[in-house]
Amino acid sequence: MKKLFISILVLLPALTMQAQNVLTPQQQLEKVQKELEVVKKALEAEKIQAEAAKTKAEADKIKAEAEKMKAEAEKMKAEAEKLKAEAEKKVKAKTNKTNAQQTQSASGWAIPNAEPKKTEVKKVEKNANGAVLKADAKYMEGAITTNAEGKVEFTLDTDANGKSADEIYNIVYQYMSDLTQGENNIKSRMALVNKDQHIIANTMDEWLVFSNTFLSLDRSEFRYNLVASIKDNHLTLSMERLYYVYEEDRSTGFKAPAEEIINDKIALNKKKTDLAKIFGKFRKLTIDRKDQIFSEISTLVKN
Repeated sequence: MKKLFISILVLLPALTMQAQNVLTPQQQLEKVQKELEVVKKALEAEKIQAEAAKTKAEADKIKAEAEKMKAEAEKMKAEAEKLKAEAEKKVKAKTNKTNAQQTQSASGWAIPNAEPKKTEVKKVEKNANGAVLKADAKYMEGAITTNAEGKVEFTLDTDANGKSADEIYNIVYQYMSDLTQGENNIKSRMALVNKDQHIIANTMDEWLVFSNTFLSLDRSEFRYNLVASIKDNHLTLSMERLYYVYEEDRSTGFKAPAEEIINDKIALNKKKTDLAKIFGKFRKLTIDRKDQIFSEISTLVKN
């Protein structure tokens, strides 16, 4: 009996511990509920963390857009300041001009303002084929006109501001007389006149001077006829029978009519964009002389 009691005493703690490890249904339910609560809290924590990350990303996006809007605002501000400065500059210039006008005294004296220098934009001239001209267009293709016989002839037709034929005749007569006595004259003369029919004809013989330096003189004798035909309020002046005598005493010299010297084929380059090296100078000075005479006589009869 004593041994049995001792054995029970030995086994009692083990039985007690085993009894303690066995949960009742209610305890098991409570344990499961606690574990579920832990899991639920963990899920909620992850959800909160994800929402926080999303909120942060949206905040960063809003911040970037705000910075972009700020940069655009600063750009607009700079442009506005630029426009304002330009407007103030114009107003100041206008005010200065007005002040200068107001400073004019009763005697008519005033303090002038320097006007800004105007820069002329050189116009690019092209021929009929679109090639850029290297010389003035007035010397280029089509500048040399011919008559029905194919001879070089330049003609001026101009009104005379209501003047009578006699008035025009007297003006033209004096001009053409003076023309025969120019500084480059050789043997020019008034060849024929008809006061009743109001016709004047000059035989011109003068020098075309290409260049004149201390070391050399390059020139050609230039012969031509000038014929003036006059009516009431109108003048027709023709330059015809053009002829050149160049370096007559040299092997390189020649005598030739304008048809062989200054036409487009001979006096222009192949592309018709520049004057030819040899005969271009004859074409240029012939046109210059024609323009000079026509301009001067037109001014006289119109005044």
